[in-house]
Amino acid sequence: MSNGSATRLIARLEKELRDLWSPPEDPTAIPMSRVCTMNIEVVAGSHELLERYTPVIDEVTSSIPSRVILASIEPDTAGDEITGSATAVCSIEGGHNICSERITLRATGNACARSASAIEAFLVPEIPTALVWLGRVHVDDPVFQDLANDAHRIVLDSMYTSLASLLQVVSWARKQANAPEISDMAWTRLASWQEMTARFFDNPEARHLASRITKITLRQASEPGARLGPEPALLLGWIATRLEWKTSRLGGKTRFKRPDGGTVTIELGSVPLPEGIAPQTLAAVALEAELDGITMTGSIERELGSGAGSGQEDATLDADVMVWKLHTSGGPPLEQRVRLGANKAAKWLERTLHRPKHDPAFDESVAFAEHIVQDGLTV
Repeated sequence: MSNGSATRLIARLEKELRDLWSPPEDPTAIPMSRVCTMNIEVVAGSHELLERYTPVIDEVTSSIPSRVILASIEPDTAGDEITGSATAVCSIEGGHNICSERITLRATGNACARSASAIEAFLVPEIPTALVWLGRVHVDDPVFQDLANDAHRIVLDSMYTSLASLLQVVSWARKQANAPEISDMAWTRLASWQEMTARFFDNPEARHLASRITKITLRQASEPGARLGPEPALLLGWIATRLEWKTSRLGGKTRFKRPDGGTVTIELGSVPLPEGIAPQTLAAVALEAELDGITMTGSIERELGSGAGSGQEDATLDADVMVWKLHTSGGPPLEQRVRLGANKAAKWLERTLHRPKHDPAFDESVAFAEHIVQDGLTV
């Protein structure tokens, strides 16, 4: 695709965008109000993946009005061209037709090398830009580098890429002079696990046991022998950094040390992967602690796939139940069942975009996970 062709495409789409906001011919029609609080760039490795993700973005922009540039980058597809279209995505709010702009681009063949310039041509200046990268990330990819250098935030979902991809992007960002902040939807999904883990120590009499954890057991939904996934690795990193654990090496293995010098045993395992559940999904966590003869065992188990047939309007195979249990010596056992909402991609992306760009707890958990990954831990 020549530069002239790209220029003509950009000019055509810009005209289409201007025409969207022309006064309606029907005077009784609800006028469209253009609102734009953010640029959202969404990049996928195939046109099919982008089409599947488009409804997700449309749902997000109903609450975060944005200019969205959706782009599929397909260098192995014949064509050597960039094609595109522009439209408005609207929702009725208080009698007003609130609209976002959606530009869809498809780059094929050698034209992929110029796709970043085409995407950036549609950014609205002086507002934040979030780059949502779907699929595996290669930090030496020139398209990724060009877009990432101008983005304020990069959003990944390491559950559908890999923990290694997340660590590579974070490592790359550390070396940049004006690095974008890195976000991960897998981290957003861990919020419920973090809250319920912290509840083990809500009772003032149990808080001192947090510094005396002796064992953590993690289970993920995968085949036995699979690598440790992003969710369990990040949760382990969060627990370890909140409690100021350190790592050390002995006999080629990573050991986890508490501030008092005590060792924490980490046990990893797997459970069967039900249909419709993402691979390496966190399935269970259990903590054991002991101090001065007092013992505590707390566990959280996710009943994967239990949302189906629940009768809830938003129930899906992964809108399931978490079972929280706590037993402290000398006290009665406690148990609570919490039903999760539907595991919708739009919900997690929206929540991620609403979170603060910089999350020190995330940064620390990722850094801790790097030590774990070096050992190639499997379940």
